[in-house]
Amino acid sequence: MVRYEYDEEASAAEHMDVVYEVDDSQAPVSRWVDAMRRLNTINDPLARKLIALHRDCGSGSGVCDDIDDDPDPMDRRAGWGCETTEIIASHFDIEYPRGTASDPP
Repeated sequence: MVRYEYDEEASAAEHMDVVYEVDDSQAPVSRWVDAMRRLNTINDPLARKLIALHRDCGSGSGVCDDIDDDPDPMDRRAGWGCETTEIIASHFDIEYPRGTASDPP
């Protein structure tokens, strides 16, 4: 997905409209939010309790964060916040949003 941003300063300096392409294809926040919404639709009682326990993993304050070496926020990661959440999501066929094949992991 590509969006465009207007550059006011460059436009004033060049005396013409200057617009830059911004590539959002890696894992746009909207795709990450959609994946989280699908995760939150799971109705299995045990899965709900485990998701609640691991809700903040990856944010810096979750149960699994003491072994987390990845400082990136959830919407910039290549996977779920922790292995437990990843297993639950996989069981219910919910994939973490990925970028295109050419994007870095």
